[in-house]
Amino acid sequence: MTLAPPRPALDPADLAAATRDVRRAGSLTFLIGDAVLTYRAQDGDVLESDQPDGDAAVRLTPQSWSDLLTQVRTPIGLLLAGELAFERGGFDQLAAWDRTLRLLHNGTPPFDPDRADLKGRDPRAAMTLDDSDEDLREQLQTMGYLLVKGVFSAQEMSLANAEVDRLAAAAAPGDNESWFVDTDEGQQLCRLVYATRRSAVLQFLEQDPRIRRLGTLTDPTLKPAPDRMEGTAVLLKVPGRTRGLSNIPWHQDCGMGGHAIFCPSVSMGIQLTGSSPETGNLLMVPGSHGQTLHHQWDKRADIPVVEVNTEPGDVTVHIQDVMHASPQPTAQGGRRTMYVTHYPGTLWDSIGPGEAYNDLIRNRTAEVGALA
Repeated sequence: MTLAPPRPALDPADLAAATRDVRRAGSLTFLIGDAVLTYRAQDGDVLESDQPDGDAAVRLTPQSWSDLLTQVRTPIGLLLAGELAFERGGFDQLAAWDRTLRLLHNGTPPFDPDRADLKGRDPRAAMTLDDSDEDLREQLQTMGYLLVKGVFSAQEMSLANAEVDRLAAAAAPGDNESWFVDTDEGQQLCRLVYATRRSAVLQFLEQDPRIRRLGTLTDPTLKPAPDRMEGTAVLLKVPGRTRGLSNIPWHQDCGMGGHAIFCPSVSMGIQLTGSSPETGNLLMVPGSHGQTLHHQWDKRADIPVVEVNTEPGDVTVHIQDVMHASPQPTAQGGRRTMYVTHYPGTLWDSIGPGEAYNDLIRNRTAEVGALA
C-alpha cells in the first residue's frame, strides 16, 4: 500500500515555511494497517520514509487516511469522531503538522501576511447594494469577506427577531434544532439550526433576491441548503463566560473537514441586531481564504485582524475558508445573526438531508469544552 500521494508543484518558499511550522513538533508517523509513512522536516524540505520512527505516531483506518488526504476530514474532525489512536505523542503534534500536510497533499499554501495582496483595497470598507456586482465581487474575492450596509429595513429585522423569539421559546437541549452552552446560571440557547424549515418569515429572508445576489457574486451556481449542513442558522451571543461553542475561536468553516466538498461556499450573515465588541462581533483576517494558518498563528503579533461592527439590517458576507472568529462579548452580549450559506453542487453529492459536519459537536457541550 502506497501512503504518500504524488506531490503537487510547490513553491519553495511555501515548503520552507511549512518546515518551520513543524520543527518543534518533531517528526510524524502514520500507521495504516501494515503500512507506514513518516514525515520529517529537514533543510527546508519534508522527507518521507517507511520507518515507524516518528516522534509522534498515530494509527488510523484506510478510510480515515483517505479522508485526511483529500480534505474531506481534518485532524480535529477525525479526533472528535474517535478515529485517531496515538501510539506516541499526541494530538498537538498532529495539529502542528496540519497545514504542512495540506500543502504536501493538496498544494494549499500557508498564509503569510507579508505576501497577502489586498490590491490597494481597504479591508475595513463598508459597501452598499448600490455598488456594482463587479466592485462587490472584487472586495469579497480580495479580502475573503464583505460588509454591506443597509440591506434590510428596521421593519424586516423586527419581524425576523419576533420569529427568532418564537423559535427560541420552543428550543430545548438535545432537540437537534438548537445549540446550548453552559453558563454559571445553567444552560442557555446560543444557536438555532434549520431555522427556515420552521419559519416562513425566515425562509422569505433566506430566499430574498438581495441575499441571492450577494450569495452568487463569486459563482452563479451556488445555492442554499435548507435541509442539510444545519440549514440556515441563527447565532445568539450569550453574555459572560460560557462553556461550549457560543464564543467561537479562530477557525475556518471547513475546519472539521469538507473543504473538498463545499469550498468555496459563501455565507451571508443577516444582522438582526447589529454587532459590536460589547454584544459580540465578528473578527476577520483579510486575505486568508484559500490558505492555511498555523494552529498557533494568533500568537504572532503581525497578523492583521479586522473587527466587523454592524447595524441591524446590514449583511456580512464571507468565503467559508477565510480565518475568522466570534469572541466573547465584552459586556451585555445579545448579538443575533442569521446565517444563510450558498454551496456548490458538490455538496449534494456527499451530504444528505439532516446531515452536517457540526453533528460531531452539537449536543456535546462537555466534550467541546474539554477539547478547548
